[in-house]
Amino acid sequence: MKFALLLAALLASTALAAPTPRDVNRAATRAAGALDGVLRTCPASFARVGTPDKQCVGAGGSVEALRGKLSAALGDDLYGVWRSRDSQRSVYNWVRTTGGYVYLRVQPDPEGRAGSLLYFDLPPESGGAGATTPAPARVTVRPTPTPAPVAVTPTPAPQSTAQSIAQPTARPTQTPRPAPTATTTAASRSLAPVPFTRPLRLQAQRMSGADVRAVQDRLIALTRPSGGGRGDGWYGPVTAATVRAFQTANSLPVTGTVDRATWTRLFNEQARTFAASSIDLP
Repeated sequence: MKFALLLAALLASTALAAPTPRDVNRAATRAAGALDGVLRTCPASFARVGTPDKQCVGAGGSVEALRGKLSAALGDDLYGVWRSRDSQRSVYNWVRTTGGYVYLRVQPDPEGRAGSLLYFDLPPESGGAGATTPAPARVTVRPTPTPAPVAVTPTPAPQSTAQSIAQPTARPTQTPRPAPTATTTAASRSLAPVPFTRPLRLQAQRMSGADVRAVQDRLIALTRPSGGGRGDGWYGPVTAATVRAFQTANSLPVTGTVDRATWTRLFNEQARTFAASSIDLP
């Protein structure tokens, strides 16, 4: 899952230097070649945005179409999932270069010359445009303790709560109903927007769909610190790494695969959060 809350941790773990204006130019040139786009002067409305070293590329196609093409062309050089703060009118990410990660945003072309505009700049650490879309800091956060479930008696009886659960309230010959199990409790509290239909795992032909996006969005919400945003719906290596971090924090077998047990725990309101720095990125 490309979940982009770990940029600072990733920069530290790979020991990359701070990117330079040359790296911004290289990233823009690479994207223009992949999309058959045009390197161009940034719109006048961008004069007060970012740094003087920003680069813009015009390319035909919608924001969503270009996002998919960039994911295919740049592959693992993209940092995690794409993000959006305006309901996907525009999306942003970071691109790995030899000098470090460069900020990238894709949005509709404000001047109408092309279908969409790609904006490249130095990351927040260098005072670039990413300052409006902050990269996460490396912070270790302890998982939130899991509260004990509260026992609820559907039909109160005159005796104590313990008696009402352990003993039948009808005639002595009546067989008592079993107490709710952990499985039924978890199912009744499921936060999943779609049902579980298949295990999700990393494979050569990447899996995609609403269930993948639901898993990514839930992982983003449970990551601490969390910068918001949404998943891209493709089960990639970063998604698998984030699943492993979640499984570790929630005492599940660490496989990187979302099986039914992982799905159930992930969409339970008692799922434990996990630190962004605990994700072992590929």
